[in-house]
Amino acid sequence: MKLRLISFKLCPFVQRASIVLEHKAIEHEIVDVDLANPPEWFLKISPLKKVPLLLVGDHVIFESSVINEYLDEPSPKKLHPHDIVLRAKNRSWIESGSACMWDAFHLTVKETEKEFNEVQDGLLGKFDQLEKEKAINGSPFFNGNEFSLIDASYAPLLQRLEYINKIKPGVIDQKRHPTVNDWKDALLKLDIVQKSCVPEIKEIYYKQLWERQGFISRFLDKTKYSQD
Repeated sequence: MKLRLISFKLCPFVQRASIVLEHKAIEHEIVDVDLANPPEWFLKISPLKKVPLLLVGDHVIFESSVINEYLDEPSPKKLHPHDIVLRAKNRSWIESGSACMWDAFHLTVKETEKEFNEVQDGLLGKFDQLEKEKAINGSPFFNGNEFSLIDASYAPLLQRLEYINKIKPGVIDQKRHPTVNDWKDALLKLDIVQKSCVPEIKEIYYKQLWERQGFISRFLDKTKYSQD
């Protein structure tokens, strides 16, 4: 049975599930919807009116962390730690990653420098805690040398922060968070992460930043995006 992942091209939460599907080489179909004008069939089946959804026959699974655990459970080589305490800690950090994801979204819509800086400061504060946890093992992935669900959960966030940092440095602080920065670099080089999104993701992301006209849009090339 081929699974169907209901998606929006720029959604980082969808990308979490896409990474796991790629990692496990699970046959699936991606169905993109326009969240600004969602089709009626989507509104009928989506309890929260958002993506991702995973369609398993007649069943609808929603929330990216739940989808990823569903994809992981049947596999003999699981992406969640075997140790029950470590597994619970991973789930906690995945939840923290979701909060960071919303910070990354707010960075793109805040209209003033003051508001932008307030969100950035909050995000960097969360990364202070992440740095302490990640620095414990000093390995390429969160739990060691093996890729896991927590890596899949953070990769889309770190990818988007990398895009923002390219046009306005400071969102990623290499000196303040060197271990997290190394983790970012290791994740973004992975083939499964690169295949989890459309090839033109960076350009689409910047176009969305321009259309939102938040403070961050000032740092884009106006001649490239302006219709004037």
